[in-house]
Amino acid sequence: MNKTATSNSNATRLLLPKVLAQLSSLELVAKSVVEGYFTGLHRSPFFGFSQEFSEYRAYNDGDDTRFIDWNVYARTDRTYIKRFIGETNTTINLILDVSGSMAYSSSDITKLQYGKFICSSLAYLARKQHDAIGLTLFDEKVRGKIPPSSHPDTLYRALALLEKTEANHETELNSQIEQLAATLTKRGIVVLVSDFYCDPEDLARQLQPLVQHGHEVALFHLLDPSERNPADHVKAFRSASALRDIETGTEVSVSAEYLQHEYPQKIKSHIEALTAESLRHGLSYSSCITSDPLNEILHKYMMLRQQRR
Repeated sequence: MNKTATSNSNATRLLLPKVLAQLSSLELVAKSVVEGYFTGLHRSPFFGFSQEFSEYRAYNDGDDTRFIDWNVYARTDRTYIKRFIGETNTTINLILDVSGSMAYSSSDITKLQYGKFICSSLAYLARKQHDAIGLTLFDEKVRGKIPPSSHPDTLYRALALLEKTEANHETELNSQIEQLAATLTKRGIVVLVSDFYCDPEDLARQLQPLVQHGHEVALFHLLDPSERNPADHVKAFRSASALRDIETGTEVSVSAEYLQHEYPQKIKSHIEALTAESLRHGLSYSSCITSDPLNEILHKYMMLRQQRR
């Protein structure tokens, strides 16, 4: 194995969720994920920039110096920035499900922790590119909200809100999405992070108005490994089990055969339905397992964005 491959492998191990969970703050998590992403990719994710050159504009304090045209500076003694088609002040609205089911974990990390890692990483990336950041936390109602802003302290307010939020109540996903959609008036990127225990058709229908109004809508579907294949990850699920709903407290008895065969097929069908509805309604869909390295999730999302341009 060459040195580059070894370095990339080591970087990936450092970005495993169970390793990131040992860091002291979400800011360190976000910085690690974003810098790990850049290290592996060696190029910009282009939140606010596209690669096609358009024109020049005068340099302003805070602009990325990578886009200064030094040839023009040498001729004119003036500093200009290369302006690209698609250069905008993008707004990214991060919407995180904090309902009780997001507290589930079969091992090292809960779905809520993983969702916080995704949101903090995207917020950190947006801040690096001077984009506006908004954050909404919801279950059966909105539990916390930071309106979109490009002010430098917005990132830290968002991280602080994420840090202190815990999963508690039941989910009212579709009704909350309908209400949230009505408040997102400025076109931008809408990122919805949830375990999506809902009807895929209803979800896509609630999000369709956002797409029609010019928003780019991305879904991050979070599942614990045991939710994909219970018997493979939890020994107790290899026999008949009594399972309790985290949100309602309701208990049901299920057979080992159901957990080993029928349930994984139902989850597979649910994921396929979410994928199909997302494609049909112009949504970007990413299925995530809470053991996946965060840089890989970020990379997958950026590839989806570029394919849709």
